Amino acid sequence: MIGRIPVLDVRPLVDCGRRAAKAVAGETFQVSATVFREGHDAVAANVVLRDPSGRVGPWTPMRELAPGTDRWGAEVTPGSEGRWTYTVEAWSDPVTTWRHHAAIKIPAGIDTDLVLAEGAALLERAAAGVPKKHGREAVLASVDALRDPAHPPAA
Repeated sequence: MIGRIPVLDVRPLVDCGRRAAKAVAGETFQVSATVFREGHDAVAANVVLRDPSGRVGPWTPMRELAPGTDRWGAEVTPGSEGRWTYTVEAWSDPVTTWRHHAAIKIPAGIDTDLVLAEGAALLERAAAGVPKKHGREAVLASVDALRDPAHPPAA
């Protein structure tokens, strides 16, 4: 069954997945996949490497390889010899969706107060998941700026 955000045609792929793709330890290679969703909301994706003992390594953000193609990719590098595996994770990206809407509506003067309030609420929820030492205050400063009536909307 395909979910709401399908991840299809994951590569590298050898012999329809019957054989393992191979790389030399320290060699960087691209993992790519087709990632999309219904509607106009944005998506985002990561590649997650697992080392030969099964430990989850750092995730690597994927980027859209060519606008409008739904093809996403990221460069990854296994750090040692052995059977590494990877997973592509994808999700709805509400912050990017909001930024896209704001970039259209605010310059046009359409629902400016509503767009700013939605952005502030969204970033406030996001700030709860950001550790204090990794930038929570910066996200909360953005929330305050979006709610500040003295700030012009385009600032």
